[in-house]
Amino acid sequence: MYSRSQKVTIYSIRYDGSLKSETDKFVNYYEANGFAQDVEMIRSWLWFIRERGAQMRYFRPENNVSAGPLRFSKLRIYCIRCSENIVILDGGGEKKGQKTQDGAETWKAMKLMMDIDKKLIEKIRLGDIRYTPDLMQLQGELFVDI
Repeated sequence: MYSRSQKVTIYSIRYDGSLKSETDKFVNYYEANGFAQDVEMIRSWLWFIRERGAQMRYFRPENNVSAGPLRFSKLRIYCIRCSENIVILDGGGEKKGQKTQDGAETWKAMKLMMDIDKKLIEKIRLGDIRYTPDLMQLQGELFVDI
């Protein structure tokens, strides 16, 4: 779990053997490389989601996954919005143009989230992952092979 409030639980992708989540790596890298203002926008966006819930209007839909922040930023972070109560964050990259495909980092991050989304849906369908009764968390085998 990455963060939790009364409204939402935010998870982050972490690769096997890594101590840091992909979200933390993303934030640390871009903050140290001249994007502090954009990282702060992402933090504000996440704070807003924690306070208000993961309502669809707070996300940029991109294929079958989502991205943030909504305001103009040089960075884009990708996620899976499971519900108004559950979000799974990854990393992202620097926007290089109007489309996600215009930047190698953003394209790779979005494709990874699309792959994770497919695996997540399959695990939910099989009953390996399920929502808690209060719909605030995921339970079960939360690891996916990519």
